Amino acid sequence: MPQMWTKRHVWIAYLAFVATELWLSVHFPEADVAEYHRYAVAAMTYPWFHHWPREYPALSLLIFLLPLLLPVGYRIAFAIWALAALGVMLWRGMSHHGPVWGIRLLGYLAVGTTGLFAQRYDIFAALAALLAIDYALRQKWRLAWAFSVIGFLLKLFPAVFWPVFLIQEWRQTGRWHWDRLAYSVGTGLVVVGFQALGAAHQAFTSYRYLLDRPVEIGSLAASVTAMIAHPHLFYAFGSIDVEAHGLAHGVGVFLTVTGVVAWLAVFYQQYRGRLELVPAVTYTLGILLLTTKVFSAQYLIWLAPLLAMRRGNGFLVASYALTSVGYPIGYAIPGMMPWVVYIFAARNLLLVAGLIALAVVSRSSVPAAPSTGKEHSL
Repeated sequence: MPQMWTKRHVWIAYLAFVATELWLSVHFPEADVAEYHRYAVAAMTYPWFHHWPREYPALSLLIFLLPLLLPVGYRIAFAIWALAALGVMLWRGMSHHGPVWGIRLLGYLAVGTTGLFAQRYDIFAALAALLAIDYALRQKWRLAWAFSVIGFLLKLFPAVFWPVFLIQEWRQTGRWHWDRLAYSVGTGLVVVGFQALGAAHQAFTSYRYLLDRPVEIGSLAASVTAMIAHPHLFYAFGSIDVEAHGLAHGVGVFLTVTGVVAWLAVFYQQYRGRLELVPAVTYTLGILLLTTKVFSAQYLIWLAPLLAMRRGNGFLVASYALTSVGYPIGYAIPGMMPWVVYIFAARNLLLVAGLIALAVVSRSSVPAAPSTGKEHSL
């Protein structure tokens, strides 16, 4: 990407993205935001904080309450907060990664998440994850772990960074800081305990919700199922899901095991000094997205800040574009739903190819060497 990009260009592009999202917030049907509003109202109904989000971690409730502070409708207020979080991400990220990173980030978000960005709270967890990674790159490990825990309490996924942080800090200091891992897990348990005090029956609902969900239409498990059988689509747990006489579940279990093995391979490569921090967290998160049974379109918001740290490839851009074709376009066009699973299958194939291409380029251009904690290109 040309080096002519400046922060001014990034902020102009950001304002265009803001205008688009605010327009969509006014003219398109409400999705998850309406549910966030119900959770916020329920939490503020006496007795306070006795109703928690069923499918989201406890800290998400604080995000859902924020729009109530603004003197506008909940939907517009939520969009304002989400776009403000993106502004903070750009401001903070460009201070470390430059304006080209900002342009790439906005490019990925515009191509792949325009239709849903301001109707999901994923940007807040993605911001916490980015701050965690940036502090880790600067070897400020307490802050890195702290922000990863905040992200975990918002959306769970930053927990996959913890083994990477543990290994990276060992490589830089020669010590295993198991205490940081213990504090992170302990903090999660404390928050669950606080939630249980207010509503014992809801203490672990977000975790049970995740475990009980069937194979979601956007997942790689659904893609594989659609390629080898005729899938049956049904609605459950707030999403379109896939089943095929038990095949989808079996494929999901196989991919979960494959994902664990792939994680171990990434951690081993990092342990041996063959992977730096950013590629390690990128591949770890990519494996999570591709091998779990749920891959909602908004999850690409999590990956975008990491992908923006390096020159992308056509596979990744196309995977983001196909995500938008699948959702919201595929959901909005009558009669197109049976094809959406195949659109997401193509998206998943492209995402796999894109991540492999990143790994090949990284392996061919960066020799194995002990980490200094300063190199973080993929």
